Amino acid sequence: MPDIRCPTIVLIGPEGAGKTTIGKILSEKLNKEIFSLDRHRKELYAPFDYDDAHADKIYEQDGVEALLKYWKYFEYRAVVDILQNALKPGDRFYGKILDFGAGHSILENKEELDRVAELISPYKGVFLVVPCEDVDEALRIMEERRGHELSYNRHFLNHPSNKTLAKHIIYTKDVSPEQSAHEISKYLDG
Repeated sequence: MPDIRCPTIVLIGPEGAGKTTIGKILSEKLNKEIFSLDRHRKELYAPFDYDDAHADKIYEQDGVEALLKYWKYFEYRAVVDILQNALKPGDRFYGKILDFGAGHSILENKEELDRVAELISPYKGVFLVVPCEDVDEALRIMEERRGHELSYNRHFLNHPSNKTLAKHIIYTKDVSPEQSAHEISKYLDG
């Protein structure tokens, strides 16, 4: 049964790869709640003195690159906090499908990557969701899905963090979200 082997599932990957869509299907199929780190950013970052008004000001004055840099510290702290506890029955994240935002699994600092890799190692259900192996093709597919340019996805696709952290890779090119969810279910049952 998946709950014994993989009580908490983690979906990682670039923006537009299909994490949220696949996560919603898995949520229904496995009767597990999906939790989006991006959608709960303010709540997750608050214990670490995150200031949303300051983030807005950074974005307005200095643009998206500066905002992403501001978020990095909070992304790391939130991920560490979640992974330290999400395999413990009774924890608020236990038994959920964790939909990491594109940046939550991209760690620029080696010590931070090593720490997250250590914390994620007992998790058997860590899935990297990407359209395909080819970076240019994957980028094109994700931009078509979103209908606009995804300026940081090339970095997310080329960065080694996701492949370091993932236990399995799910390719979504020419595959329906239902088929991708089924593939994940097979890993969980195996």
